[in-house]
Amino acid sequence: MSLDILKEHIKSNKFKNLYLFYGHEEYLKKLYLESIENKIIGGNMRDMNKIVMEGKVDIGKLADNCETVPLFSERKLVLVKNSGIFKASKKSDSEKTDGKKDNLAMLIQSVPSYTCLIFIEEEIDKRLKVIDIIKKNGLIVEFAFQKPPELVKWVIKLFRAKNKNISNELASVIVNNCDQGMVEIHNEVEKLILFLGNKETVSPQDVEKVCTKSIKSRIFDLTDAIAAKDRTKAYIILEEMVVLKEPMPKILYMIARQFNQLLSIKLLTQVGANINDAAAKIGVSPYIAGKIMKQSKEFELNLLKKVVEESLELDVAVKTGRINDRVAVEMLLAGIN
Repeated sequence: MSLDILKEHIKSNKFKNLYLFYGHEEYLKKLYLESIENKIIGGNMRDMNKIVMEGKVDIGKLADNCETVPLFSERKLVLVKNSGIFKASKKSDSEKTDGKKDNLAMLIQSVPSYTCLIFIEEEIDKRLKVIDIIKKNGLIVEFAFQKPPELVKWVIKLFRAKNKNISNELASVIVNNCDQGMVEIHNEVEKLILFLGNKETVSPQDVEKVCTKSIKSRIFDLTDAIAAKDRTKAYIILEEMVVLKEPMPKILYMIARQFNQLLSIKLLTQVGANINDAAAKIGVSPYIAGKIMKQSKEFELNLLKKVVEESLELDVAVKTGRINDRVAVEMLLAGIN
């Protein structure tokens, strides 16, 4: 894996001249960038030997920044963040952008030996020729959102580093509460550690008091209310999400996703899948899979199929303008009985 290669570069202090980092996990991007920076330009002159360019990039200026020699250091670091240059061009400006990509292709094949050039992007188009050139001359590393089981292990490790204990189940709750990856999870862990003070073990009450509930967690509560046939509570939870300015299309998507997981896990258990296999199939931790499995027992298989089908139909109806998203959510909830 390219990430393993990057780890080896950091460990051996032998770096390529060119890297492309992409993906949505900002925490890992920052972590590895800091490690590279500390190795390449650590010391008093680091600010003089680090150049950061953000947004649309001027290739001529980038070339100048790469060619300028480092000051009192063997190497320098040039970071280009969110340039968008590795995305496919729109037809309207493809000629101009293609020319820019050609110039970039020339530049990245001649980065000076004293320069480490790193591009940091969220998304890239792997079909572009310039991507192949980077593969040949440097290293491309993807930083995707991590899978729940890995995040649970990481949360436990964070608490242990502060001499605190947390169960697998509560670590899973924290992971499931967070929608935005490791940055958000790390913030929740820091809040909990501060709240604990001298207390060594995290309790369910601590998590309930301190941690912010994500839309994912609220959708779970909403589904519990529907399973208990408590319509009033279900609509109260819906209104809470509206007050918190959660977008209606996202709420509709998350309800559909939850019922899709309920259907998937019900079908998997019917063919004999155990909790770990089911968790891996639907992309959640075993603890969350257990909660979904328990929830799925409250719904008939045919009803789950019906809800999944209706959610798809309502999504199309919203996107084609036949109904608005608020009506779609209420229709979906009303039809679950």
